[in-house]
Amino acid sequence: MIVHEIFAQVLNGEVKNIIVCNNYPTADYLTKCVYGSEAFAVDCLQYACGIGDKYRDGTFYRVGEDGTETAIPYAPTQEQQVETLQAENNELTLAMADLIGGGTNAE
Repeated sequence: MIVHEIFAQVLNGEVKNIIVCNNYPTADYLTKCVYGSEAFAVDCLQYACGIGDKYRDGTFYRVGEDGTETAIPYAPTQEQQVETLQAENNELTLAMADLIGGGTNAE
């Protein structure tokens, strides 16, 4: 369960600040109050972004010392990780059953 949400405050494609807030409407309102009507909040709980990073087209980017931008990867929630592992386990179980002759394919 998530108790607080984390938002990036973005203006002109740059993360200006990271805030903890109870919900998106409040975070967006606060962002506009501080940085102006062009600014907006973005949920960044699953991204290791920080002040000075870039945001465009739904992706956060970290700018290196040489000026290159690298996409910041999405970090899945524990629930998403468990779901992925369960799906992989189911696939492996079926594959093993087929290998040892206990598959469910009727001939």
